[in-house]
Amino acid sequence: MSSSDDTLLQQNPTTRHVLPKHRAYYSSSDDSAAPTTPTRRSSDRVQVTRSRVSSPSSSEEEGACKRHEEEHRERRVKRSQEKSSNRRKHARSSSFVFDHPLVHHARTSSYAMYQQSVDIARNTISELDLPASSWCGFFAAAMLAVTLGEVVKINNAQTNPYMDEVFHVRQAQHFCAGNWTVWDSKITTLPGLYLLNAVIAHCAGFMTGKPNIEYCSLEKLRFVNIVMSVLIFVVMYTIFRKLSRRLKDDPGLGIQPIHRTCCMMNSLVLTCFPLLYFYNLLYYTDVGSVLFVLASYSCSIRNHHLKSAMLGAISVLFRQTNIIWVGFTAGTVVIRDIENRGLLEHCDDFFSQMEIAVKVIMRYFWQYLLLLLPYLMVLAGFGVFIVLNGGIVVGDKSAHTAVLHFPQFLYFLLFLTAFSLPHMIQRLRHSHLTVLYYVFKPVHVLLFFMSAVLALYFFRYEHPYLLADNRHYTFYIWRKILNRTSYTMYYLLPVCFYTFLNIVALLSTVHSKFFTLLYFLCVASQIVPQGLLEFRYFILPYLLYRLHVPQHSWVVLFLELCQYTVINLVTVKIFLNKTFDWEITDSLTPNPQRFMW
Repeated sequence: MSSSDDTLLQQNPTTRHVLPKHRAYYSSSDDSAAPTTPTRRSSDRVQVTRSRVSSPSSSEEEGACKRHEEEHRERRVKRSQEKSSNRRKHARSSSFVFDHPLVHHARTSSYAMYQQSVDIARNTISELDLPASSWCGFFAAAMLAVTLGEVVKINNAQTNPYMDEVFHVRQAQHFCAGNWTVWDSKITTLPGLYLLNAVIAHCAGFMTGKPNIEYCSLEKLRFVNIVMSVLIFVVMYTIFRKLSRRLKDDPGLGIQPIHRTCCMMNSLVLTCFPLLYFYNLLYYTDVGSVLFVLASYSCSIRNHHLKSAMLGAISVLFRQTNIIWVGFTAGTVVIRDIENRGLLEHCDDFFSQMEIAVKVIMRYFWQYLLLLLPYLMVLAGFGVFIVLNGGIVVGDKSAHTAVLHFPQFLYFLLFLTAFSLPHMIQRLRHSHLTVLYYVFKPVHVLLFFMSAVLALYFFRYEHPYLLADNRHYTFYIWRKILNRTSYTMYYLLPVCFYTFLNIVALLSTVHSKFFTLLYFLCVASQIVPQGLLEFRYFILPYLLYRLHVPQHSWVVLFLELCQYTVINLVTVKIFLNKTFDWEITDSLTPNPQRFMW
């Protein structure tokens, strides 16, 4: 390069492109030959720039440039070989890792889970009846909005704890404040409800930095029951969906498999069940008790027995009599296994089925024992509690002694008839079953009526609370209907018998006779020892009956929803507006007094 070119490059570096190109990029050594288009790789661009700048004019400079090109080419080839070697090493190590059996199993399982999720989503979308689901969602949202409005009205009208809320709220606030050793002797249940609210309050206080007691005000404690009622709706839907797949198609009894949208509507109707709905608005143990019992049963029918037993143990902390439903859940595990073996389908006689069931249980005794071990541990723990406590009731034992109150079962049948009135009217189409039962099985009919008459004559019991507290509807139902005369209950025995026959027919057809027998034994075990006629004791027996006999008729479901809605609106309106005063009151029962279930 000449001195003039160096001067030009130093003055204006952007004029490099005007310098003569290196002759190596021409097709021949002749300077006058026409240039060809070079292959412009990234490594060549560096050489092009260098050649443009250097522009050798002698043979020594040209040789040095060629040697530089060869060295650059060698370095490039060597670098490429090193990269290829590194790639081969990485491929060998990767193949060793990814070909391991555990990794291969994990990859296969993940892909299978992904495909299963896609299939479930596709089937859900294809099976879902969007218009009907929209209507169910509309009813659910409207019911939730109405419920929240009723809660606000009750909180504004009844600013102080009412009835048993006095004991529950005070005990919950002690636990929220950290006073774990304080206990009210008037409380008869275990502290499950208060522990739940204490945990919620401590978590909320930890996250916000506010005192825990602020989250245990009366309004916030009542709101917890609203949240649990929403969870009850979800749990009921899961139970309906699982049990609906086991339904036998029997048009003669009005039984058909139901769609998932119908399951949603059944769940919505049961969530509006008047007894359950009313206690959603107050701070009582009933809502939590129902939630954990149904959650335990939902896990059981999905074969998650450890979770089911744990939830059953939690339900016992809300109400001790829920131990009966833990036993019911354990019994249904064995019954479902025997039914799934198909050994009872070809045998209609109950005693023959009993013989087959006993043989199956004896043959697979140890398998059943291992399967039921979580439930047996809960039952054994409750037995230890009874021995240490000296009974089931925690406090106020003198007013809650166990008695043989057999008419409670008849009261439950009347209760079921009243709150499932649309179903009973629908069952009139199949009333020929009742007539046939009267005609061909008179011994069973005679046995039922004789047992009912003996129960009413020798075992009728009037609890002092029932006769003294005129704030409950049962006080007026007892005086005006059930005990209006000495013979009123005897007149109602045909209604009880008709309802009993329908329950037996439906449960025995949908499930098995063993399940029906187990259900009635558990219902009797819960309500017969109760001396007090209290409709709250009938909530779980009624809900478990309806969960196992889902309704597929939209007309009946709509009528049932209307019935429940009217009852709920009337009872809440009476509670808010129809007040009265007692002449003698104390700090636990301040005026005004209100009517409630």
